[in-house]
Amino acid sequence: MRYFILALMAFLLSFSTVIGQKTNQELKLAQQYYQKGEYEKATPLYKKLYETNDKNVYYYRAYLKCLVAIKDYESSEKLIKKMKKKAKSDPSITVDMGYLYRQQDQAEKAQIEFDKAIKEMGNKTSVIRSLANTFNQMEEYKYVAKTYEKGREMMGDPNAFSYELALNYKKQGDYSKMMEAYLDYIIIQPNKEQMIKNEFQGFISMEKYRDDLMRQLYSRIQKQPDELIYPELLIWLFIQEKDFASAGIQVKALDKRLNENGMRVFDLAQSALIENQFEASIDAYQYVIDKGPGTQMYERAKMAMVGAKMKRLQQSSDFTQEDVAELEGNFLSLLDEFGRNPNTTPSMRKLSNLYAFYLFDLDKAIAVLEEVIEMPAVTKQVKARSKLDLGDYYIMKGEVWEATLYYAQVDKEFKDDILGEEARFRNAKLSYYTGDFDWSQAQLNILKASTSELISNDAIDLSVFMIDNMGLDTTTEALNKFAKADLLIFQNKVVEAYSVLDSLESIFPGHALADDILFRRGQIEYKRRDYVKASEYWEKVVADFGTDILADNAIFHLAEIYETFLEQPDKAKQYYQTILVDFPSSLFTVEARKRFRRLRGDTIN
Repeated sequence: MRYFILALMAFLLSFSTVIGQKTNQELKLAQQYYQKGEYEKATPLYKKLYETNDKNVYYYRAYLKCLVAIKDYESSEKLIKKMKKKAKSDPSITVDMGYLYRQQDQAEKAQIEFDKAIKEMGNKTSVIRSLANTFNQMEEYKYVAKTYEKGREMMGDPNAFSYELALNYKKQGDYSKMMEAYLDYIIIQPNKEQMIKNEFQGFISMEKYRDDLMRQLYSRIQKQPDELIYPELLIWLFIQEKDFASAGIQVKALDKRLNENGMRVFDLAQSALIENQFEASIDAYQYVIDKGPGTQMYERAKMAMVGAKMKRLQQSSDFTQEDVAELEGNFLSLLDEFGRNPNTTPSMRKLSNLYAFYLFDLDKAIAVLEEVIEMPAVTKQVKARSKLDLGDYYIMKGEVWEATLYYAQVDKEFKDDILGEEARFRNAKLSYYTGDFDWSQAQLNILKASTSELISNDAIDLSVFMIDNMGLDTTTEALNKFAKADLLIFQNKVVEAYSVLDSLESIFPGHALADDILFRRGQIEYKRRDYVKASEYWEKVVADFGTDILADNAIFHLAEIYETFLEQPDKAKQYYQTILVDFPSSLFTVEARKRFRRLRGDTIN
């Protein structure tokens, strides 16, 4: 008996396996016919599958689609009614009747059935989702929204199905409602904040949607004052628009409301500074400073604010010597308050830069940096950077030997570091200034393989320039004169530099250095802050030597001038785009792309 039972079970198992395999084969064949549009062949196969298992919703719906495709509406209606009797609690079957009417161009009857299905669905989440999915498969997107909206109402949860609604409104092109749904969703899923920002990013470049989002955020801040995510999103929106002044108002309000330490405001100031929004940056730093001495962010904010004022001066085209003197006073007051110590060395280095390039007092600039170097607790890196600056200042004073010594010290101490490579490059450039081209070239050949892209590019530029101009003549007289002009420009002796360039053009008319001379004249005018004159020289380089090696360099400098000083962002954008299109292999391509995208309004991470 036991063996009989085992044999029977084995037979039944093998029989069911055979039946299952046959069913799978019929299903695959039916699917293939349907996908090819051969509905007449698919219909009997799906009918057989459905009759074998009339509770299988997939078989039922596939069979229904086949009947509708071959326009057998009578059989379709019978099938739906039969299924409705078996699944009275499933409103998606009612949708099928609406679908059938829609296929027969009976829009009003279809709408009645769709509305009836929503009334039937009840408040179970699974049923609501199932009904919405049914509408979605039929591309009835408005009814998808109606389903979820009614579901919210029946569940008594105004934030339910927010994500699904957001996706649905996006499909419909209703971006206002999409943003509204995401603002509901972020309350229940705050960890999705970045994803939601990414979604908003695709629409806020359009003014009407940006204004709409701003309106919605202001409304929610008023109605839901305890939800911090809304003012935070508003701040984010202002920052995307580079409206740091408005962002500052909101950030300060949050800081006061939450009784914070100013860190949020300080971070905004830093972001504004990166975007050269100096007034908003300084205002934010001042707010943190006003919290008073002894507060956590006070010292950092004070030093950062003076640094911001220094950067503003460097980016300004119309500052006065009174402005420079005032900034010197700010630095000295800062150092009096916090002392001259390792924490304040960044400010001391900025002060030395102010003395060297704006007050033209190299002795004071050198004295400040020597004080930094003598501090026992200062890091080796800070000392090294200070020595590199000292080397530059001694070159500006004409004391070449002192400059060489400082560069050599950094080179020796940071032999395998970028700082060491920077020192070697400056020494190589010093040799170029003094006419020792062979030694300079030997150093540059090594530096071309630098791990620093900036140093490598600079080394390549100077090396190629010397090779081109040493190979043109039997002597290096022209190159010597040009190098002397470069040294005078570096020393801020612009009148003398102009004189050398004039004599060079006079002695060597039509020389291959003609484009370089034009380019250097532009640099001199840039130092003089005559940005219009500088742009004229560089535009002449582009016009007369558009295919030569300096063309992309001149174009990039023109873009910078129009962006930063002449306040013509559209023209700057055109120049950046010229580099991207006409000079794709330029060393400026990466930076030009970044700046072009920023001017276009793209988000840069």
